[in-house]
Formats: sequence, structure tokens, C-alpha cells
Amino acid sequence: MKLAIISGRSDSGKSAVLHILEDQGYYCIDNLPVSLLLALANRVFTEETAIPNVAVNIDTRNISADL
Repeated sequence: MKLAIISGRSDSGKSAVLHILEDQGYYCIDNLPVSLLLALANRVFTEETAIPNVAVNIDTRNISADL
């Protein structure tokens, strides 16, 4: 299993990278709140899923305490 985290400022190309990874077979999640990242990682890495590769786009405008 792979978990790719794409992060950056607005208009930095995060969505374009996510589209490329989706074309390569990744399950992509756009604009995931950073507070849900741990729950997602636990689910992906501890449960039997049919999703071998996951990519997540996290905007840097998240609440700084969550980062």
C-alpha cells in the first residue's frame, strides 16, 4: 500500500498532480481535511482493502493546529 500526500498553496498544481496519479491507478481524494488524515491512514494500512494506492490532496489553508 502507498499513501501519497500532495500539499501546497492555492493554484500550485495539486489537482493536476492528483489527476496524473489517478491515471496511474491511485484512488484520489481531493481537499481532505487534515484532521481526517490519521483515520484514513489507519483504515488504508490496517484493514483489508481493495485499494493498493491512495493519494490525498491537503490544502495548506487547514487550521494550523491540525497541521
